[in-house]
Amino acid sequence: MSKSEKFVRGGARALTGLAITGAAAVGVLLLGTVTLPTVERAPHAVSVSTTQAGERNIVCAGAFAELGSDPSRPDVAVPVGEAGVLVSGDGELRTLAGGGEGGANASGARVLTGEAEASIAAVQSQKLSSPSLSGTVASTCVEPVNEQWLVGGGSTLGLSTTLSLGNASEVPATVQITVFDEAGEIDAVQTSGVIVAPNAEQIVSLNGYAPNRERLAVRVTSTGAPVAASLGVARVDGIVPVGASVVTRQLQPATTQVIPGVTNEDAHDHEAIPTDTGPADRFPVLVNAIAPGETAGKASVFAIDAKGTRTALGELELEPRVVGSLAVEAWPHDATAVVVESEVPVFAAAEGAANSGETHDFQWFAPAPEIADGVATAAPIAQGGTLIVANTGAEAAEVTVEGGTAQTVSVPAGAAVAIPGDGKRTITSTKPVHAGVRMLGSGSLAGYPVMPRAEHTGELTVYTR
Repeated sequence: MSKSEKFVRGGARALTGLAITGAAAVGVLLLGTVTLPTVERAPHAVSVSTTQAGERNIVCAGAFAELGSDPSRPDVAVPVGEAGVLVSGDGELRTLAGGGEGGANASGARVLTGEAEASIAAVQSQKLSSPSLSGTVASTCVEPVNEQWLVGGGSTLGLSTTLSLGNASEVPATVQITVFDEAGEIDAVQTSGVIVAPNAEQIVSLNGYAPNRERLAVRVTSTGAPVAASLGVARVDGIVPVGASVVTRQLQPATTQVIPGVTNEDAHDHEAIPTDTGPADRFPVLVNAIAPGETAGKASVFAIDAKGTRTALGELELEPRVVGSLAVEAWPHDATAVVVESEVPVFAAAEGAANSGETHDFQWFAPAPEIADGVATAAPIAQGGTLIVANTGAEAAEVTVEGGTAQTVSVPAGAAVAIPGDGKRTITSTKPVHAGVRMLGSGSLAGYPVMPRAEHTGELTVYTR
C-alpha cells in the first residue's frame, strides 16, 4: 500500500471518529433538553413507636455537698446528712453510685424510673444544721439532658458553689463545663472532659475552677449520655453559717422568664437601712441574668402579687455571655413572683432571703416552665411548702389542685397566688400558668419550680424506598 493510500484511509477513520463523537455530543445535548418519561414512587411512610418498653428517668441530687469540710481534702465537696424524697406517681426509686473512692455515694443521689409515658415527679428537701452549714434546701428532681444551664451562686470569700452531675444511664458521660461570671466566659481548660461513670454521680467544686467570682452561670453539655445537673450554694460570715440553696437547671433561654416563689421575709418587718436613694432592705433581693447568644440587650424586671399588682424593680443592661445583676433595694412586701422581660433570650434566677434574729437563709429561685392549659401536671410539694401559681396572661386562670383537699382557685391576669397545702398534688389550669413551691419558715427559705412533663412525641416516622 502506498503512502498516499494509507493517508487517505487514516483520514477516513479520523473523520468517522469525529462524526461519531459529534453525534454523541448532540445526543447528550438533546437528552438534556428533552423531557424523558419517568417512573416516580412516593416514599412509604412507616410510623414507629419510640416509647414501647421505654423508660423515663428522673434524677435527685441527694444530700447537700459541703466544700472544705474535710481538712485533708479542702477542695473536695463532701455530702452531709440525708435528703428526703417525695415521689408522685408510680416508679422505682434506686440509689446512684458515687464518683468517689470505691464508688461509695454518701450523697444518696436517687433515680426515679417509670414508664416512658408515665406521669411521675419527685422533689427532695433537707434541713441543714451544723457548725458550718445552716438553712433549708429543696429542689425538684429532673430528667437527664445533653445541655442545660444554671444561674446562681458565686465563689467570693465565704461563698462556695458546687456542681452535681448525675448519670442514670448504662454508659459513661463526658461532660463539658463552661463557667461565666460578671466579666464573661471564664477560660478554664480544666473544666473540659469531666467523666461521670454509668449510674453514678460526680460533684465538682466551682470555687476551684472559678475563684473569687461575685456571680456565676454554668453551661453543662454532655456526650455519651445525658446528665442531670444542679448547683449547691452555701454562705458563711466569718465562721458563722448564714444559709444554703440548691439551684435547679434551665433548658431554654426566653425573652420572658417567670420565677414563682421569690420573697424577702424579715422578722423585723423589712427593717430598712438608709441609702442615697432612700431606705432599702437589709438583705436585698438579687436578680441575675445572662444572654447566651451573640446579641446584647436590655431586660426589665418586675414583681407581681396575688392581686395582679405589677411593680417595676429595675433594668439590666446585658452584654453577650456576661452575668448581669440587679439588686432590688426595696422588695414589695406582698409580691410572690419575679417576671423578667428581655429584648434578647436570657436565662435568669432570683435570690430571696428569710431573716429572723440571728438566723438567715437564702434561696436562688429558678424560672418555672409553662404549664399548658388543660394538662394535669404532677406537683409534689415538700413538707411545709406552699404552691405559688403565676399567671402572666391577659385573662384569669382557674387552677384546680387535687390530692389532699381538692380546691379550685382563680388566679387573676398578671398575678401570682399562694395556694396552701403540701403532699402529692396535681394541678390543672384553664389557661397557661407557671408554678413553683416556696418553703418559708422563721429564718429559713427554700424553693423549686414545678416541672411539667417534657414533651415526647412517642412516635418516629421512617420513610422507606
